[in-house]
Parts: sequence; C-alpha cells; structure tokens
Amino acid sequence: MEINKILWASDGSMESDMALKYVELLASKYGSEIVGLSVVQPVDIERLKVPVDIKKELFSIQALLEKKEYNRINKALKQLELKATKLDVCIETGIPHKEILRVAKEEKVDLIAMGKRGLGLKDRILLGSNTNKVLRMANAPVLAVRHKKGDKIDIKKILVPTDLSELTSISLDFAIDIANRFNSTIYLLHTLELHHSYEISTSKIIEELRVLALKELRSYLNKIPKEKTKGINIQEMVTLYLRAWFGIVNFAEENGIDLIIMTTHGRKGLVRFMLGSTAEKVISESPCPVLTIKP
Repeated sequence: MEINKILWASDGSMESDMALKYVELLASKYGSEIVGLSVVQPVDIERLKVPVDIKKELFSIQALLEKKEYNRINKALKQLELKATKLDVCIETGIPHKEILRVAKEEKVDLIAMGKRGLGLKDRILLGSNTNKVLRMANAPVLAVRHKKGDKIDIKKILVPTDLSELTSISLDFAIDIANRFNSTIYLLHTLELHHSYEISTSKIIEELRVLALKELRSYLNKIPKEKTKGINIQEMVTLYLRAWFGIVNFAEENGIDLIIMTTHGRKGLVRFMLGSTAEKVISESPCPVLTIKP
C-alpha cells in the first residue's frame, strides 16, 4: 500500500490545522506529495438585479479572498519540515464538499485529510454539511481529524473495529502497513451489542458469546501470512456494550488510541457505513482521528 499523494482540505479552522500535522507525519513516512486545497464560497447574485458597479466590487472582494486563501495555504505548506516533498496549492470556488471530491479525483490522491468539529450542535451540523459528505462520497480514504491540545502527535496505537465481515481485511491491511512504518500496536476489536434479548440471559451465555467472537477474531488473524504481520503486535479484543459505536469510542478513550481505521461500503446505490450508522457515530464522537476506507 502506498500513499503517494495527499489532499489536505483546509477551511482555516484549528481542526484542519491539526489535520495538516497528520499529513506531515504520514508524508514523512510515505514520501507523499501534498496538495493544499481551500474552497471559497462563490458570489451568488444570479437571481438579483445587482448594478454593474456592485457586481464588480463583490467579485473584487472574492478575488481578494482567493488570494488570501492562497497565501494562507502556501504559508502553511512551506512551514512543513519535509525535505524534497512536492507541495501544490489549489484554490477553488464552489460548494466545499463537491470541490474537494472533484479535486481529489482529478489529482488522483491516495488520501484526503480534513478537520472534523467537536460535539456541539453547531459542530455536528458542520460535520454533516461538509466532512461527512466527503466521508460518504469519496473513493479515496478519508482522514477526519479533531483538534487536540499539544503539538506532539504519533501513531503508536491503531484501532481496527470489525463486524467480523470480509471487509475487515481492507482496514486491517491498511493498519498493518501503517503499523510497519510507525512501529504501532494494532487492536482488532469486535463489540458485541447487548440487545434487549440478552437482558434475561445468564452471564454464562454472554461469556460464551464473547468467547465465540474472540475465537472468530483469532481464526481471522491466523489466515494472514505470518511474514505480513512479522514484528507487529496485534491484539484481538471483544467488548460488550448496548451500542457498538459507544464500545468503539469508549475503547479508544480508555486505551489512548491514536488512530481508528474502518471501512465504508455501498449497498444498493445508497452509501452506508459498516454496521449501519456505527461508523458515522464513531467519526462524530471519536477522541482521535478516524481513517475511513471505501472498498
């Protein structure tokens, strides 16, 4: 697996600035090219009878915004401590998520990196309107990063959630490649959802379910060629929660996970996430960056 080119989509937020730190970290290991992108909202006056002089002024302001964004992106990229790395600046006008997807396709990037907001109502709306649309529609893997305190970042602990389906191999392969480069530990996690039918079950039955799930994980890992995972510490884990997404997020918090990697997939034309809305919830609530991959 290679990450030859990374698209950093920036809106000037602290979250997108943090995403750039991860771009720099990954580019230092993969030797990736970096394309810095900012999308300026267009002047929409087509339905109004605006005088020519006002139109000129509005378009002049837009041109200034584009220049300002170019300078901001260019400055941020030049401050990266990367030697012999190709850096490009791209300023587009239009609807943010559409332009991000278009540029990603035209540039044939291997990864899109962007910020994700916090947990407030306003932030959830912003996540839904931009980042989440890219996550749902992008063909390239997407790294969504939240702002965190401190400048020190690393990828020493990788969490790969699994529903025990064949899609696990995609996210696990990605995790193994990153782990080889960062000397990371991988946690392969399956969360048993405690449905209402389990409420009257004995603890013995629940424990048997946990053991069966753990057996499935070990069986899956045993199928992977030993040379592929040589030197990598992979731990199989099973947790029990009312909701799978909460189990994943809670595990990430309690174990200081640095990166979550999970797959997305299409179903009958509708783009859905693994385990229904689980991945979407994880992306929204996760304390660490989430890298999603579309098979």
